[in-house]
Amino acid sequence: MDYKYVATVKTTGERKNGVLAAESVADLVNKLKKQGMLPLRVYEAKKAAKEKITPKQKTKVYLKKPIRSKELAIFTRQLAATLGAGLLLTEALDAIAEDMENVKFANIIRVIREEIQAGKEFSVALAQYPQVFPVTYTAIVKSGEATGSLHVTMANLAKYLESSERLKEKVKSAVRYPLFVVGFAILVVLVIVLFLIPKFEGMFTNAGAELPLLTRIVVGISNFCLYNFHLFLLIIFAAGCLFTFAMRFEKFRFLMDRLKIKIPVLGKEVIHKALIARYCRTLAFLYAGGINLSKALEITAQVVNHLVMAKAINEIRDRVVAGSSLAEEMRKQPIFTRLSAKMASVGERTGKVSELLQRTC
Repeated sequence: MDYKYVATVKTTGERKNGVLAAESVADLVNKLKKQGMLPLRVYEAKKAAKEKITPKQKTKVYLKKPIRSKELAIFTRQLAATLGAGLLLTEALDAIAEDMENVKFANIIRVIREEIQAGKEFSVALAQYPQVFPVTYTAIVKSGEATGSLHVTMANLAKYLESSERLKEKVKSAVRYPLFVVGFAILVVLVIVLFLIPKFEGMFTNAGAELPLLTRIVVGISNFCLYNFHLFLLIIFAAGCLFTFAMRFEKFRFLMDRLKIKIPVLGKEVIHKALIARYCRTLAFLYAGGINLSKALEITAQVVNHLVMAKAINEIRDRVVAGSSLAEEMRKQPIFTRLSAKMASVGERTGKVSELLQRTC
């Protein structure tokens, strides 16, 4: 039987593809290994010609429940393990899809497997689903394909995703308590304004005492909320709608992102530090994966999910391309801490940028 294959030459890393006759997939893999090649994809020549993915199949995978980042991390870990055990990429994807509880994710994996069998590269197939596989993911997979060490790349990618999940959980835990305190404080204020102040007003009125100016203002607010409750709710609803509408504009989102990192305690100690950690972790991972610094900065700017940080990273990238150093440009950006810039500087001098940025997280 004729099989199509894509493989890399072990000694040079050069990619080759062709058709080879073999009794089975295992026989073909052995033949390629004897020729000094590492198989990336293997599929029946006739089957690949027949199998086509319909637009209906591609659309169908978008209709189920969304995919969580935790599920992506688990998938990546499973793929690294199965590839490391010697399974071919298509076989590994098949096996993982069979055990998935998320139907949407399983359908996407099956479509990707079919596209690989039809001759597409794994990274190209993944890039068609950016809502599932972020640009960081596809860039690293592409780098792994080029070097012929996909299973090692997937293992490193799994570590990165797992560490990102842990960071996310830490941020959630740190934010949870302040939000609870703020929510409780708002509830207490509402109880005071709507129930306690009217009673105190009655007591002062009956006693014939004149209320101070500040107290009269508070009583006025209380009476407005109490006797115009529907209007009060309408104002809150209108403010929410106005905020949602304003968030469509990039300038307003930029302003909100700037305010986030300036909030006392929560912004400066939690959100800002989490952003720095994500920047350092992502840039270090991409750079260690063989992606050049300029491209790594470009991708990092896309995934930080913070417009102020993204603007700073893009400015750094432009100046790095022009010949400046990473550490020097990080120092010029107020959003970066002195420690992160110092670690980048030491990394550039010692040739260990990735390692030292990773320690900053």
